[in-house]
Amino acid sequence: MIVRCGACRNQFDVQGPGRYACPSCGSVNVVRGAGGAAGAAPGAAPQDQGLASAARPPMPPDPPSPRISCPECAFSFIVGNIPTVTCPNCGAEVETGKGAETA
Repeated sequence: MIVRCGACRNQFDVQGPGRYACPSCGSVNVVRGAGGAAGAAPGAAPQDQGLASAARPPMPPDPPSPRISCPECAFSFIVGNIPTVTCPNCGAEVETGKGAETA
């Protein structure tokens, strides 16, 4: 089952309901059991219009991945729209190729 981290919005795979740490940011996410019918295709109309299916909000569209890899240590991490960032693993200055520097 693919879930999305509530903190950094990264998607990752889990075995089923339980508590899982996000592999990107380490935030603990609680995964509850699926509310829909087993084997139903994603986006298929729900068979019963119970409270569980009506209360579930639609998934937002997937944004482009903001991940980059450090050229020094190969650590992969998420960045915002900034031109240069410090690697959280080794401290190297990394050019992101995003954003515009102000001079």
